[in-house]
Amino acid sequence: MLRDNEKFYLPNLHHFQNDNTFYGSFQGLRFRVKSEQEEDAEGKHWFMVTLCWYGDFCLEESDVVDTARFPMTPEGYEQVLDWLEEQYRTMLARDSSEAPDPTTKS
Repeated sequence: MLRDNEKFYLPNLHHFQNDNTFYGSFQGLRFRVKSEQEEDAEGKHWFMVTLCWYGDFCLEESDVVDTARFPMTPEGYEQVLDWLEEQYRTMLARDSSEAPDPTTKS
């Protein structure tokens, strides 16, 4: 759904490999993908840390709905897209369940 929509945009993997952060939105879904480095005994590892929120407001004025972390690899980039797709579907399902039933009278 998101991948096929010409209005959805996520920079390519190279953008994140260069330690850049991206804020994006699509029809009420807001998200941030940020590069993060972790070091352990085996060396340094890079990740894409992704979070999302819903609505019209900026991150600082909103509640984060979910976060996830993916490896900085082509497969990890595809996982980010899959995760954002899942978040978008969750948002749509939530919105449709909160909508008033037009067949009932107030």
